[in-house]
Amino acid sequence: MSILGDFNVHHQLWLSSSFTDQPGEQAYNCSILQDLEQLVQHPTRIPDRLGDTPNILDLFLTTNPSAYSVKLFSPLGSSDHNLIYVTCPIAPVPPRDPPKRRCLWHFNSAKWENLRQYYSDFPWNDYCFHVKDPSLCAERITEVIVSGMEAYIPHTF
Repeated sequence: MSILGDFNVHHQLWLSSSFTDQPGEQAYNCSILQDLEQLVQHPTRIPDRLGDTPNILDLFLTTNPSAYSVKLFSPLGSSDHNLIYVTCPIAPVPPRDPPKRRCLWHFNSAKWENLRQYYSDFPWNDYCFHVKDPSLCAERITEVIVSGMEAYIPHTF
């Protein structure tokens, strides 16, 4: 999760402000409760009046600080805020498999006695349980169960 923007909050310890206001305390508490880390570590507001001090007013809070790189640059035009440049290398998302057809089973029309007989007569030991690999055994059990369902429970796609 990432939250960013010009928050105009003040906090002495957290944002190097000359005072702490209530919104600053609330933002600080929220960041702690949500396990958010503030990535902007240098003042972003340039004092433009006598007596003003540099403040960190622009926040970039995130739960994944190692994914981002933050740099500050001089203000653009007549802005009194430094430019914040944040990068996050994003790996391409692999294409998703095309959607598979969904099978709807019509259990009310199933031939339950035939299905019970199919499972009862099936040579489980010879086909499923003589293999040593548990994964292969599980695959074969699944195969038998599905083949019985397909034979005795009507279904549509």
